Amino acid sequence: MSDEAFENGMNELYQGEVLGEVLFNCMLGLFHEPEHRYKLAVMFQLETETKARLRPALMQLGLDIVELEESRGAGREVATSLEGMDWTSAMAALRDLVKPYVARYREIADSAPPEFRAVAESMANHEKSLFDFLELEAGGDGESAFAAIVAQLHNVLPAP
Repeated sequence: MSDEAFENGMNELYQGEVLGEVLFNCMLGLFHEPEHRYKLAVMFQLETETKARLRPALMQLGLDIVELEESRGAGREVATSLEGMDWTSAMAALRDLVKPYVARYREIADSAPPEFRAVAESMANHEKSLFDFLELEAGGDGESAFAAIVAQLHNVLPAP
C-alpha cells in the first residue's frame, strides 16, 4: 500500500469511528432495556475513545480531523434502518454491517508504516472485537466478547 493509500485508509478508519459513534448514540433512543442501553453506551464510548485515539496520528500525517457530515449521516441512516427491530435482529444486522470492515481495518493495519503500526493495529483489534461481540450477541451469548470491548476503554462506564 502506498503512502497515499495508507493515508486514505487512516481517513477511512477515522470516518468509520465517526459513523459508529453517531450510530450507537442514535441507538440509545431505540432500546430501553437497561442491559441493552448499557451495552450501547459502552460501544458509543468505545467509538468516541477510538476516534480520539486516531487524531494524533491523522495530524502527524497532515490529515484533516473534520468529522464529515456524510459519515454522521450514514450513522443516522443505519440507526434508522434498525428502528422496530428487536435486540437480536439489530445485533445481527450490525454484525453483517461490521463484517467487511474487519478485513479492511486489518488490511490498513498490515500496511502501516512502523510509526503508525500500533495505532493501526489497535484499530484492527477494535473492529474485530466489535464484530465478535455482535456475532455472539446476535446468538444470545455476547457476555465474554463484551468484556473484550470493555477492556479497551480508558474511561470505563459504570454498569447498571
